[in-house]
Amino acid sequence: MSRRDHASLRLSPDFARERGEGCDQGLKRDSRVRGNDGQGVHPSTGFTLVEMMVALFIFGMIATASVVLLRQSVEAEARSAVRLEEMGDLRRFSAILAQDMTLMLPRPSRDALGSDRVALMNGDGVLLGFARQIAQIDPQPGSSSLQRVEWALSDGQLTRAIAPKADGAKTGAPVAILEGIEQARLRFRDKQGVWQTEWRPQRTDELPIAIELTLVQQGNGARPLTFEFLVAGGGG
Repeated sequence: MSRRDHASLRLSPDFARERGEGCDQGLKRDSRVRGNDGQGVHPSTGFTLVEMMVALFIFGMIATASVVLLRQSVEAEARSAVRLEEMGDLRRFSAILAQDMTLMLPRPSRDALGSDRVALMNGDGVLLGFARQIAQIDPQPGSSSLQRVEWALSDGQLTRAIAPKADGAKTGAPVAILEGIEQARLRFRDKQGVWQTEWRPQRTDELPIAIELTLVQQGNGARPLTFEFLVAGGGG
């Protein structure tokens, strides 16, 4: 190509216009990515104030719900622990009284003043009073295999007291077996199969064939607890 052709190419209006448009586009692209000082400008990536407030509100709701759930869980666990303890006390009481019913003897006894007592007493502050026989693994001189047992309700507690001998001995200090008892009611089944609210034997050595005990717990009077026990020496 001759010099004349080169000159005409450089001075061509179309060529100049194309070069001008290309420069303008380059400047526009450069102006979008650079500031006045020539440094690169990046779009903002942070949170707005509204977004931060919404996030904090949601976090507060989640934290409040977590605290409520934790409190409910702790309270439910505490109630379960109390209930399990109450059930354990009831099972222990039932086991002790059932063993006493098994060891009860159809035997009259005498108190510390020498007065006669029927085989099973009920009244005068005593729910149940009777003699029982226990096994002696290593009997000591003067000891007896017969004991006097008295169950009573005192100050909301079912207590059990034992005398080392069936005759002429005073009972020891009562031991609380079950607490929180408002009322205790007894029924006795005689050998004819009739339930009596008071035990009135025809003989001093007579025992019922079964005993029913109904307990009313403090604060739970609508749901009494009823226990029934067979008397090993009853019905004779």
